[in-house]
Formats: sequence, structure tokens, C-alpha cells
Amino acid sequence: MNCLYSQQKTRSLLTRGLIVLLLAIAGCKTTATTSTNTTYTKADSLIPIPWSEAPEALKQEHSLNDWADAIEASIGYYARKKPTAEVNFGTYKVSAIDMTRSLRKLANLARSDDNKALQVFLQENFKLFRSVGSNNQGNVLVTAYYEPLLQGSLQRSKRYKYPLYKRPKDIFDISLSPWLPEMKKKITARFDGKKLTPYYDREEIDIEKNLDKKNLELVWVDDLVDVFFLQIQGSGRVQLEEGGVIRVGYNGANGHPYRSIGKILIEEGAISREDMSLPAIRNWLDKNPSQQSRLLNANPSYVFFRKLKGGPYGNISVALTPERSIATDYRIFPKGAPGVLVTTIPNFSKNSSTEVTWQNNTRFIVNQDTGGAIRGPGRVDLFLGFGEIAEKTAGIMKQSGSALYFIAPTETANN
Repeated sequence: MNCLYSQQKTRSLLTRGLIVLLLAIAGCKTTATTSTNTTYTKADSLIPIPWSEAPEALKQEHSLNDWADAIEASIGYYARKKPTAEVNFGTYKVSAIDMTRSLRKLANLARSDDNKALQVFLQENFKLFRSVGSNNQGNVLVTAYYEPLLQGSLQRSKRYKYPLYKRPKDIFDISLSPWLPEMKKKITARFDGKKLTPYYDREEIDIEKNLDKKNLELVWVDDLVDVFFLQIQGSGRVQLEEGGVIRVGYNGANGHPYRSIGKILIEEGAISREDMSLPAIRNWLDKNPSQQSRLLNANPSYVFFRKLKGGPYGNISVALTPERSIATDYRIFPKGAPGVLVTTIPNFSKNSSTEVTWQNNTRFIVNQDTGGAIRGPGRVDLFLGFGEIAEKTAGIMKQSGSALYFIAPTETANN
């Protein structure tokens, strides 16, 4: 009876809190916004284009076993959905079962290493789409992310004093669609007495220690800045002082909006826009320790973690494939869809730690992840995996590019 009463009381409090919230946000739309403040939806973020506009460099792509691996991961995602579930590509739709069937054929052909046959198959069976980009002309900002390596311990000590927190039990992810069907948003909150309130922000967690003594510490690490950057990457590895390595991955967030500390440093004139990179931010933090808390806490978003076996995993719960999986805005782009990314990538000099040249790069990719800072049709984040080159590349990638997606069979697509 006490348990039942408690559950009823929680639902009652939740409903009362939501009534106030819903009145405040009624009329909002599930859309994405670019830096130009143009609002986009699923219907207008992708436009169909003829295969004659596909990059010529695609014909040079070979050794596609890793791309086939990524495609097969998406097959698993579509196979878990209802067969009739719709996948949106702009104004076109295709069923999950059709995606599964067509991607199986595509994966098999990718493994054949017959690029000419692959090109013919794509053009005869798939419809090609391009992201409208940030300027409605297809321009996309391409960044990259990786699996960082942190130093840690299972026990708190003088050196290892910064926790990676597990997901708290008092956090609620609340879908708004039962009250406002047109809204696909959710809120993240907690109860403060009888009041529904936003969950603790970064300062309340790291400085005010509101999660201490709740047995939420997954592992302890030696650098708070490493924790911050791990939260941006979403997953990583921790080398334990006791021996061995554990993998950790995203297990929810506190619901506060992501705010870029790089943008803040640019606005303050601390780092120029041209010189902005993850290494530049870390270098500034190292040189300005008294400003560290102020800057980190300017981003109220906070990520919680769990131990992983395998992975890391994207937002469709499949293992990401280095250099093939991308993260985009999940609200407007088709989850699990294959496509093409056109951009430039760095070549690092063997004789200099600072000398970098850039080369054109066109590759097949699969859309399998998202991120708090990846918003609108003008953003793509490329997953690079683990290691020194992945870290160096991710630290400086902020390149112009374009993103294309394709669906099949075209006979089932419709307006």
C-alpha cells in the first residue's frame, strides 16, 4: 500500500508540474535551427538531387568492408523497428522493412570491392538526397570526435578525485507528446519537495556537490578538464591505476542546453576564430587555472556514464564504426541511413608536431549518432575512433563540406 501510495503521489506531482510547464511551452514546434536562425524540419532539410551531381571521387572508393560493417549495424537497428515504421528522407518516406532489405544488398555489394558494380547498383536502385546545409546551398560544417583515454581509479584518492557519475535515480525524462501530440520533445527534471524543477546543472554538480554521497561514482579520474571533454565526446576509455582499461559511454544528460566554451572564448577575444580548436581550449585552460571553473560552468549541460562492453554506441544503439559513422541532428535526418560525406581531412607531418596539410576527402558514411552541439542541417560530426591520430584530427577538424544520403528501393518512395 505504501509503495502504491508513493507511486500515485509521484504521478500526481508530476502531472501538476507538467500543467504549468505545458502552458509555458504551448505552441512550440519540433524543429531545428541553424546559425542563421532559419528553422528546418524533416521535410525541408533534405532535397532530392540527380546522381549526376554525386561526387566523382566516389568512384575511387575501395576496400569498403568497414562501410559494410556500419551498414550491417544499421540493418540491426531497422530490424528492431516495426516493419511498417516510416523512415523520412525529406518529403520521401520508406518503410523500415524496405530499408532492411535494400541495405542487405548494399552491404553485400560493398564487400565485393567492385566499385563499378556498386555505382551502377546505387544509381539504378537508390534515390540521392543532399542536406540543405547552413545556407540552403548545401554547405555543412564538418567536425570530428573520438574516444579519449583518461587516467583513473576505482577508488577516490588525492590524485583521483573527479568522478564520472552514473545516471541518478531521481532524474526524470518526460515526453510531452501525451499532452501535446505535435511535440516530440522531452524535458529532464527532478522533484524538489512537491515542485518539478530542472535537474542540477554543471555548477550544482561539480562545485556544490549535489550528487555526492549518493553512490553514483562510476570511476574516479585525475583531471576535471578531461571529464568535461569526455562529456563532449560522449564515450571513452579509462586506464585504471589498479590495472586494465574500462570503456564508458553516454547514459543520459541533465537536460540543460549545451553551450560552447569555445564560442565564449572567441567572444571574449581569448582565442581567435581561426585558431579555435580543442588543443587551443585546453592550452588556454592550462594557462588560466583561475578561470577554469568559470568557463566550464558556463556550459550547464552535464553527461552521465555507464560501463560499456564493446562499442562505443551511437544514438541508435549500434556500435560506431571509426571513420564511417557520423553524428547529425536526430530530429531532422534519417537515423541509420547510408550516405556520403565530402570534406577535407588533415595530414600530419612526420617531422613536425604543428605542420598540417589538408586534402580533399570523399567517403561513404552511415548516420548513426547525434550530439548536444550537433544541431540543424549544417552540421556533421565524423567519428574517428581511438588513438593519437584520431585525437589530433578531432581536435582541429572544422572544415566545410557537404552531406548526402540515399534510400532504396526508389519504387516505394513517395511524395
